[in-house]
Amino acid sequence: MSIQIQNLTYIHPDKEILFQNLTFSIASHARCAIIGENGVGKSTLLQIMARRLKPVSGTVVEEETPYFVPQHLGQYNERTVAEALDISRELDALHAILRGEVTEENLACLNEKWDVEEQVTAALGKWDLSHVSPDTPMRELSGGEKTKVFLAGITLHRPGLVLLDEPTNHLDLAGREKVYAFLATYPGTIVVVSHDRTLLNRMSAMYEMSADGIRFYPMNYNAYKECKEQEFQAKTAQLENRQKELKKAQKEAKEAMEHQQKHNVRGEKQSEKKGIARIAMGNLQNKAENSTARLSKVKQEKLQGMNEEIRTIKSSISLASTIKIDFHSSTLHAGRKMIEARGMNFAYPGMPPLWRQGLDFTVYSGERIRLTGANGSGKSTLLELMVGLKHPTEGTVFRADKLNYVYLDQEYSLIRNDRTVLEQVTAFNAAALQEHEIKICLNRFLFTQAMWDKRCACLSGGERMRLALCCLMVGRNTPDIIIADEPTNNIDIVNVDILTSILKEYRGTLIVVSHDTVFLDELSVEKEISLTKPCVPSC
Repeated sequence: MSIQIQNLTYIHPDKEILFQNLTFSIASHARCAIIGENGVGKSTLLQIMARRLKPVSGTVVEEETPYFVPQHLGQYNERTVAEALDISRELDALHAILRGEVTEENLACLNEKWDVEEQVTAALGKWDLSHVSPDTPMRELSGGEKTKVFLAGITLHRPGLVLLDEPTNHLDLAGREKVYAFLATYPGTIVVVSHDRTLLNRMSAMYEMSADGIRFYPMNYNAYKECKEQEFQAKTAQLENRQKELKKAQKEAKEAMEHQQKHNVRGEKQSEKKGIARIAMGNLQNKAENSTARLSKVKQEKLQGMNEEIRTIKSSISLASTIKIDFHSSTLHAGRKMIEARGMNFAYPGMPPLWRQGLDFTVYSGERIRLTGANGSGKSTLLELMVGLKHPTEGTVFRADKLNYVYLDQEYSLIRNDRTVLEQVTAFNAAALQEHEIKICLNRFLFTQAMWDKRCACLSGGERMRLALCCLMVGRNTPDIIIADEPTNNIDIVNVDILTSILKEYRGTLIVVSHDTVFLDELSVEKEISLTKPCVPSC
C-alpha cells in the first residue's frame, strides 16, 4: 500500500513549529527509512503516520490502519502482553465461550478466530518469547523483550503497513539479526526511523528530514552517505571559490574607490587652476560625489550579494563535520597494565554468583575491547567492578593507581538535568578557562548562544553526547579509559558519526558494550571479553 502525505505541519504544544508543509509519497511495498538530525521531527512524523498524533494541518492518506512499533515502551508497563498486542478482547471472548458463555457478543468479538490463542503463542515463540504468556504484565519484561512483543504483533496481525521507531535499540546481536531477516522477507510496506546502519543498509530508500523539509534518496544508507559526501565536497569547493571571489571583489572595490577619490581630488585642483566659478565647482564636486556614491553602492550591493551567497552555502554544509576534540594523548602510556582480574566473581545478596566461574582477563593501555553477553549476563556489573564502583565477592581485581576513566552510558548520565548547558560545561572547567574560551568550545560542539541557557533535561540524546564530550574538552581531561555502554542507542545517525570520529582519534583504552557491528568495525575493536561463556586469559 502506498502513502500520500500533503502539506503536513506540526506544532509543539509550546507553539514551536517542528515541521511544516511536508509533501512526499511512499510507494507500495517500499522499504524505506526516515533519517535526519535529532529534533527535526522524525519520530513525530512516524506517530502522525501511525495515527497516534494529529497534525495542525495537512493530510496523510493510507489505505489501511498501520501497525506501529514505538521506541519508548514504558507507557505500556501497566498493560498485559495481550493488551499491548491488541488481542485481549478476542482472547477474553474465546475463554468466555470455552466456559459456556456462548453469546452473540462473544461470538462477534471472536470473529471466527478460534485458533487465536495458538496464533499468539506461535508469534511470541517466533521472537524467542516462549516463556512469556498473554497475561504477563509488560512491566516484568526487559526493554528488549518489550520490543519483541511488538515485533511479534507484526507476525500476528500481518499488517500491510509497518512503522518502526528504533526497533533494534534494546536488542542484542541475535535479536537484531532476527529483525533484519524478518523485514527482508516481509511483503508489506516498511517505514523505519533508525540509527542502526546495518538496518538502514537493508532499506532501499532514504527520506532525509531537515529544517528545509524532506528530500528523497532512492538508495540504501551507504550509497546515501557517499552521495552526501560528494555534495559536501562540492559545496566546500564552491565555498572556497566564492570566498576567493569575494576577497578579490573587495580588493577591486577598494582600489576603485581609491582611484575615484584621487580622480575627484585632481579634478578639483585643475578647476581651481582654471579659475572656474565657485558655483560651477560646486556642481562639479556634487557630480563627482554622486558618481563616487553610485560606484560605492554598486560595489556594496555586489559584495552584499556575494556575502549572502557564502552564508547560504555555509548553512547548507553540516557543521557536524567540523567537530574536533583534542585528546592530549601524550599523557597516555601504551602497554601499561590498567586492570587485571583473577578468578573475579560477584553475587548480589541472597543470589548465586553471576558467572559459572571466576573471570580472568587483563586490560592494557591503548586496547580496544568489546564486552559481550546476553541480556542479564552481568555486563553492567562487570564494568562497575572494573572501575571500582563495586567490589568482587570472589577473586581479585587490580587497578592501576589513580585510574582516570569516563563512563559514557546510554543516557550520558554525567550530564546533570538541573543545570543549564553553560553551567554543565563550567562545572568541568578544571583548566580554569576564561568564560569566552568556554563559549568558544561550546560553539565548536554546535551549542550556539541560543542554547547556553537551555536546561540539560531538555537536550536530545545527540546533544547530551556532544555536551559530555565538550565537558572532557573543557576539563582538558584525557581519561586513561573510556567506557562506552551502548552509547549509540539514543542518538541520531549524524551524532553516531560524530561519536565514531572522536573515539577513533582517542588513543587510550576503550571498552565498548554495543551491538552495533558497524560502530565496532569503525572503531577497530579487536579484543573481546565474553560473558556468554567462561572467560579465558586469551580473551
